[in-house]
Amino acid sequence: MLSAEKIAKLRAAGLEVHAMASGASSVRLPLYLSPVQAGLPAQAGGDLDAALDLGEWLVPYPEHSFLVRVKGDSMVDLGILEGDLLVVEQGRKPRMGDLLVAEVRGQFTVKQLGRHRGKVALLAGNAAYAPILVVPGEVRVNGIVRSVVRRYAK
Repeated sequence: MLSAEKIAKLRAAGLEVHAMASGASSVRLPLYLSPVQAGLPAQAGGDLDAALDLGEWLVPYPEHSFLVRVKGDSMVDLGILEGDLLVVEQGRKPRMGDLLVAEVRGQFTVKQLGRHRGKVALLAGNAAYAPILVVPGEVRVNGIVRSVVRRYAK
């Protein structure tokens, strides 16, 4: 769970932060066996596999998670758009390729952990943004992005 101090710091940086409530109500929805085609149309299947608990699927560790809303366009090529909600999990060591919420010289950002010219870097999902080299003491990981939530209809 995020400390009150960390929540205040994130909010002071202009981030909209929501802590995840443990014991939150679950939402179980039917999950169909047949996937939907994103290319040429295919015959629809009506077989149900099971019910999927959306909360457990999106937020497997609510006691170590928080939500933050995305501002900006640095991750659009990775499918993260302004206004999306990120489910961020704390307490796990980041691996190359993970999407992170990190503090860089006092500013918060979402980037992908990777390499640039052989050095560890935070990489944007938009060619308009330069990589940020990871310098000890200047970059602090706040959590790993576990899920992205986007609503299309209100």
